[in-house]
Amino acid sequence: MRPQIPAGREERNQLDRLLGLIVDPGEQADPVKVQVVGGQDEPPTWLIDRDWRLFARPARELIPGGREIASFDLDDGSTLSASYDGARKSVYLPFSPAEAYVNYVSEAWKAGTQRRGLSARQLQAFYAVKRYIPRRLQIQGRKLLVRRLGLPEFPRWPLDLSVSRLLHFYAYCCLLARGEQAAEFRWFWPGRHEAALILTHDVETAEGLRLAVELADLEESYGYRSSFNLGGWYDADRGVVRELTERGFEIGLHGLRHDRTLFSSRAQFEAQRPRLASLASSLGAEGFRSPATYRVFEWLAELAISYDGSISHSDPFEPQPGGCCSLWPFFIGDVVELPYTLPQDYTLFTLLGHRSPELWLEQADRIVEEHGLIHALSHPDRAYLGNPENRARYREFLVALSERAEIWKPLPRELATWWRLRDGVELDEPRMSRGVIRIGETADEVDFQPPRALEKLRDKRGP
Repeated sequence: MRPQIPAGREERNQLDRLLGLIVDPGEQADPVKVQVVGGQDEPPTWLIDRDWRLFARPARELIPGGREIASFDLDDGSTLSASYDGARKSVYLPFSPAEAYVNYVSEAWKAGTQRRGLSARQLQAFYAVKRYIPRRLQIQGRKLLVRRLGLPEFPRWPLDLSVSRLLHFYAYCCLLARGEQAAEFRWFWPGRHEAALILTHDVETAEGLRLAVELADLEESYGYRSSFNLGGWYDADRGVVRELTERGFEIGLHGLRHDRTLFSSRAQFEAQRPRLASLASSLGAEGFRSPATYRVFEWLAELAISYDGSISHSDPFEPQPGGCCSLWPFFIGDVVELPYTLPQDYTLFTLLGHRSPELWLEQADRIVEEHGLIHALSHPDRAYLGNPENRARYREFLVALSERAEIWKPLPRELATWWRLRDGVELDEPRMSRGVIRIGETADEVDFQPPRALEKLRDKRGP
């Protein structure tokens, strides 16, 4: 059943909800004056500040005076500035940060890039004959396509910090407008955890479901629990499903057919949606990942699910390449999106030929530095983690992170529940912690500090 949105949530924009600045009861703060300068009559375009780019409608009105805090280059050769007016305690911006954030996570930025990969017609033709193409030839074709396309300029792969840069910049603007160098905010994770890790698996075959038990044994031996997303194109062994759930693992939904039909048209979506809801109910599934991660952003909000995991942080190797650039969950309507933030097992070990989990571990370390979500997407089937060599690499990954006490390791449904809790209006939840945002003289000097830094801040403020 889909959770209801508490009153007050929908009144805040998505970026404010992620930032989570706190004003304590009884503390009378001036309204934050972070303003977009003038009208936004032009279509969205790229605004570039050194190695950071965002996609938004530019606002070109000039505000005299003030201190420039950032400048952005546009494709037409013009430059727009963000400025701070100390007398008015106001920050003036040449774009809407909230709009830029939505354009990241919804992948609306694709309107400003050339299409990569196969067209819809080519994909439809491929899926019509896929069953007749030997797997070896399918893999060779994918590898050739990867070599031909190369890596995109945006989003960067494997890690893109665009949303992190926007969040830091917006925090700087908010604190500058408030005349503060430090402020409390809703910490990203429960207690004193500095990052989060979830393990999800897409089960492609009935054999893969049987192999899922072996994968569950491996994970359980190191203290993990994960989610297994089941498809409707094979008969799921209900005995295996029952065993996994009784052992504390989660069952999710992976669609009715392993192709792009669910999101190929509105008619197909409407036709499949009731059957998806029925399958989710019979499996007790709260989460969903679309087959081959095909998606239409707005339609995901209409599924009878609690959370989705179809959108990548950055994945140029999927049939529908792209990425939301976010290392944190976000909302699509009242569905929580849990973007996958590590390269898929198939991408890493089969397409790219890596022989160790080193890239996974390096990426995980960088996500912990950002206090984000490590979301590993893999498959228990024989051609994936069912392969003994790949299983050994996955084991190495699990071992390396198992002793990291600063990383919270919930089930995906538990993380989705937490993200709703964090987004709520109540601050007296026992697990709700407060972090500290500190800023320096420039927009490059912004630090999101975990709860342990709060005592130092309060000591400086005094009783």
